Amino acid sequence: MRRVIAVDVVDAENGASWKWFFRGLSQKIPDASDLVFKLVSRLGAAMLLNVYQVDRSEFEVKNETMKFVVDLEKRHCTCNVFDIDKIPRIHAIAAAKHIKRDENRFVDASHLTETWAKAYAESIHPGGELSTSTYPENIDELSCPPPATKKKSGRPPTKRKRSVGEFGVPGSKSQSHKCSRCGTGGHNKITCQRPIG
Repeated sequence: MRRVIAVDVVDAENGASWKWFFRGLSQKIPDASDLVFKLVSRLGAAMLLNVYQVDRSEFEVKNETMKFVVDLEKRHCTCNVFDIDKIPRIHAIAAAKHIKRDENRFVDASHLTETWAKAYAESIHPGGELSTSTYPENIDELSCPPPATKKKSGRPPTKRKRSVGEFGVPGSKSQSHKCSRCGTGGHNKITCQRPIG
């Protein structure tokens, strides 16, 4: 039997407290081999969507401006988030709740702790003894600098359009953003002044 725990996260800014919560929960539940911890942060928003059943497993999910087609049997949504992440997002959750089915049943097996335990069950052997490895004598002198980045022409945009299913309300500070290249806040990869590396 596959057990799944769903937790509704309203404020996702405090990730450390959630890590602490799940550490404590995993200590209290000793048999966690078939347990999946799933965070559903937009369950309330999923309940506000209009859902129309097309056939047994296919649904049309509409919000104010757009419509999406969800197939629960194929685990597909036209927003493509369900296809990529293999975790039901807002449209798939709304479709599952419409037919009174648990949305956690549609989480892919790759997200189960049992699958992760099997992946790391085998021994990982090191590549060789470091003391017997040979390196060139001038290895400290060799360098491979990263390529210089080319600054794009024009003024960079100050606001961006949020993708479908992205967390946070447009215009709010619900998520902290940082540069994916250098890891510091205040700018993004496009406006980063550091060279690629």
